[in-house]
Amino acid sequence: MVPLSAVSQDGQGILVVEANLTDNGEPQRVLLSRSRQVESDSTVNVPEQVLFNPNSPFISPKGLDVLPEENASVRVSTNGGPEFVFMESEPGIYVSPADFRPTFDVGYTLSVSTSNGDRYRSNEMRMAGTSSIDSLYAEPTIAGSGAAGVGIFVDSSMDSALGEAAYYRYTFEETYKIIAPNWTPFEFEIIRENQELMVDANGDVIDILYPDVRLVPRAREERVCFKTDASQDILLFDGTTLNGGPVIKNQLRFIKSDNPIISHRYSILVKQMAISFEAFQFYENLRNFNQSELVFSQVQPGPLEGNVFNIAGDQPVIGFFDVSHATERRLYFNYVDFYPDEPLPPYFGTVRCDRILAPILGNPERDGPIPPNASCPALLPGVKLGLLEYVSSNEPGECEGPYIVTPTICGDCNVVGTNVVPDFWIEE
Repeated sequence: MVPLSAVSQDGQGILVVEANLTDNGEPQRVLLSRSRQVESDSTVNVPEQVLFNPNSPFISPKGLDVLPEENASVRVSTNGGPEFVFMESEPGIYVSPADFRPTFDVGYTLSVSTSNGDRYRSNEMRMAGTSSIDSLYAEPTIAGSGAAGVGIFVDSSMDSALGEAAYYRYTFEETYKIIAPNWTPFEFEIIRENQELMVDANGDVIDILYPDVRLVPRAREERVCFKTDASQDILLFDGTTLNGGPVIKNQLRFIKSDNPIISHRYSILVKQMAISFEAFQFYENLRNFNQSELVFSQVQPGPLEGNVFNIAGDQPVIGFFDVSHATERRLYFNYVDFYPDEPLPPYFGTVRCDRILAPILGNPERDGPIPPNASCPALLPGVKLGLLEYVSSNEPGECEGPYIVTPTICGDCNVVGTNVVPDFWIEE
């Protein structure tokens, strides 16, 4: 049993091991990190943090820093078979040889040697069984809180190869299309930031050049973008309650109807893993710990037992080494599929994209009248800092300039996502 203090006895952060080998053909990864040290001052209370997230590398949703464990030796051995050496691809992330794919009837053991000489090993693990996703679908749903939205459900079935009960763990990646509501094909280019005086040979002012901008075609795609987010919750299902029957309508995700991620086109890739009872217990305990109200102080949170241990027995470690059969399926849907007559959800962030802004250019030849002692919003500082985007021309009124503008988030989708179209993306 490993006490979940943030530091080990030698003052280092506790080693955190994240390793889930699957047979879906993807490169295997082992993630090694150290939890951040907590101040020893007894007056310091640090809010409860997540030390370990099984779905994303080194994720700490509540802000706890983790340090990648670099220059370790990571190996996976088989019972009487070959040994596979994992190479560090980036700090703390160790990747298997391309041809390594776990199989049934083989036991696997993880071994880790850190750069300071500490050695760790896991219990031997085998695949618990196979599973299939029979159906992945979305339906309009009312949450327990009464909120309306879209529920994403999975129907599954399992063949327990080792005679064990049916236990499932799920992860997902959701990808959504983003369309900037105030996009136009033009952007500002600054011609002159400050007022300049033109003088003749005698030093007399012959002309005044005022601050100015011009419109040019956008240099990149800024209207349509995409964003992919990994699941953060620990999603489990205990199939023993079904007496060997299939899993029907297991809700994995609920998205409120006013969430902008479903405004246009949404996709989710669900991965289902058939896991052992030992793995199920670990992730269930981890989920319960993450949801607790405990704090790190002189009284440390309770134990979390995994299947990775320090060989010498003098260094605590947090983590679980798992080997599982995995299957996955992708789903697409559009907002209009469920809300054909409804306005789109509010755009991302707290900025109002329908607000009309016309800051002055600082050019009396192009601006509207400026009242005495007035402080009018200025266009050029916002353009220079990348805070404003062009929307349309304006007939300047009092304290207004020649252009209507919008906050950049409303005119450039790259603020929220990326303009690179995912390889898997399919339009309807």
